[in-house]
Formats: sequence, structure tokens, C-alpha cells
Amino acid sequence: MAETIRIKAPAKINLLLDIVGRRQDGYHTLRSVFQSVSLYDQLEAFRSDKTELICDDQDIPCDGTNLVLKAYKAFFEQTGLPPFGVTFTLEKNIPSMAGLGGGSSDCAAALIALNELSGAGLSGEELRDIGEKLGADVPFCLTGGTVLCEGVGDVLTPLPDMPECSILIAKPELKISTPECYKKFDQLEVSRVSKLDDMMAGLAVGSLETIAGCLGNDLELAADTGVISRIKEEMLAHSALGACMTGSGSAVFGIFESKRSAKDCMKHLEDTCPFAAVVRPVSGGCEIE
Repeated sequence: MAETIRIKAPAKINLLLDIVGRRQDGYHTLRSVFQSVSLYDQLEAFRSDKTELICDDQDIPCDGTNLVLKAYKAFFEQTGLPPFGVTFTLEKNIPSMAGLGGGSSDCAAALIALNELSGAGLSGEELRDIGEKLGADVPFCLTGGTVLCEGVGDVLTPLPDMPECSILIAKPELKISTPECYKKFDQLEVSRVSKLDDMMAGLAVGSLETIAGCLGNDLELAADTGVISRIKEEMLAHSALGACMTGSGSAVFGIFESKRSAKDCMKHLEDTCPFAAVVRPVSGGCEIE
């Protein structure tokens, strides 16, 4: 059994997000194309006298409400193994309340770390079963890559890798609560023709132009206060092939063929967005370093 585990936990973007229904329990059903990108949180875990979470971001709660510690509790409940103390040290690079899945990715990383530290030997499917109970995006974060997610995020279908490109992610000051965003969505009449079939066709042939032309997010109208639209317009004005909000926001991403164009656009967004980064698509989820 390993003594110390260090894991890279990648962010995700939603290339497409269609809300297709709502269950009786209040959860929305969706069809979404998820894509992992090269923006990483780092989670280190090792056995210790007590269980604690230490984070370099003061805005991140380190108590039982954090998904890392929820993962700890769920792991031992599910496996029935005797619990032991674990110190988790989290280095945050993925902004929160952005729609980038940072909390879910950290949660997935914690499950992988616990599986290694305990020697439990759970399969990927068994870890996803635990993750599904913790958050809708956690199963994807364990898998990563380019994936069609359906249901409440629990039905995963791997897709061909996204072609190599530069992706500019920009997050304004605007903070959006995911439950509030869905609540507002339910009050709106959103009518958008899904481009999922065209998106799938673009991925099948590796056409970046087709993929970028099919970006869409049903939640964008519920989240936008004007700033999201302005960021998209700035990206398109600087040669982005397409731009869209990810998840429930407020981060926006643009797809660029040229890294130089993406970096040039990032400079023009510095006054609007306290966080911006140029990343690339990656083909996997959380991984041990």
C-alpha cells in the first residue's frame, strides 16, 4: 500500500449542455458533451493521526461540507474497511463557482487516493458507483476525456478525442449558484435547437470547426447578466471558432486554432476577468503522478 499519493485533478468544460427533462426528485436530466482540459488542482493524501483537509485557498471550506471529506466518509461506508486517518492537502488552481467541475474533480481524486492508500483495489466502475452518490459530475471526473453524459450525469459514453487546439477559459467576478441557476432556468422558456448530432459527427471526423460551431448551453440564458455575452463577443472578435459558457457558469471558454490568438484575446479580457488561462483538451481524468 502506498504511503503518499499525489493526484492531478483536471477541470472540465461542457462543449454542449442540453437540459432534456426534470425528475420527480428535482434533478434535471441532461445530454452533455464533457471535455477534460489541462487546468489542474493537485491533491496530496497520506496516512496520519487524524483526518483533515488543508487547502491553499482560504475561500474553500475545509470542513465536512467539502467533497473531499465527503468522499472519505463515503469510501469507508461503501467498502466497510476500518477507517484510518488521512491528511489531504489541496492546491487549488481551478476557480470555484465557475462551471469547471473543480470540486467534483477533487472529490474524484480523493476516491482514487483512498483506493490506493487502503489497498482496497476497487475497480473504476466501483469508484464511479461511490462517486455518483457524491455529485453528478464525479463519475465523469474519474473517467475524463471526451464523453457524452446523459441522465443526471451517470450514463457515460466515451467519444473520440477532441482535436488538438487552444482553449481560452475566462471567468468574470460574477458568482453563480448552481441550484439558483437551475431554478431560474425552470422559470424561463428556453427554446434552442440541439446540435448534439452535429457535434458527435464533428468529433467522429476530428473537425474542430464543426465542433466549435455546435457549442451550446441551455443554462447560459439563465446565468447571463450581460457579462457572459460580452466575453463571448470578445473571444469571437479575436478569432475564436466558437465560444460558450460552461456548466452553470460563470466561466466562458473559446476554441482557437492558434495559441497566439488565444493569448492575445486573454490580454484583452484581463480587466473583465480576474481568472483566465489558455489550456488544451486532454484525454483522461484524475491521475496519479
